[in-house]
Amino acid sequence: MSGRSRVAPVKMPGLDSHLCFALYAAGNHMTRLFGPFLQKLDVTYPQYLVLVVLWERGPQGVGDLASLLHMDFGTLSPMLKRIEAKGLVTRRRQATDERRVLIELTPKGVSLRKRTEQMLGEFYCFLNMPLDELTELKDRLHHFVRSAGPKEPPMTSGKTLKLVS
Repeated sequence: MSGRSRVAPVKMPGLDSHLCFALYAAGNHMTRLFGPFLQKLDVTYPQYLVLVVLWERGPQGVGDLASLLHMDFGTLSPMLKRIEAKGLVTRRRQATDERRVLIELTPKGVSLRKRTEQMLGEFYCFLNMPLDELTELKDRLHHFVRSAGPKEPPMTSGKTLKLVS
């Protein structure tokens, strides 16, 4: 017998019994529900998430944003250019480290927060679910993201890679 552990095969569950499908369907449903509210703000969902991070934490490096939002640079960089074109953020290189690009809200980006807070109140009413159930669902999903899967990041050739934002 080889050194590998054996995993017993499972009976193929139906579509509605797949966890991956339930998460996929919930994500799509939330995006469809939230989309019209974001259109009022003239931002896409990923752009909205960038703004939330900046409202919460202040100016951020591109690498920090990528890490917080679980996005890769190839997705994030063009999106930041589009948000900048809307006049909501600025991108500038740090004087102390030319490799680091700092993303900062403009006055227009700061003022959009008030409209967003109003929109969020309307959205939670629109969902027509008790707030404690929504909070529990959010907490359980965060727990899933933190807990599911391998605990150690994959290593490349035994070396740790350091990302520079």
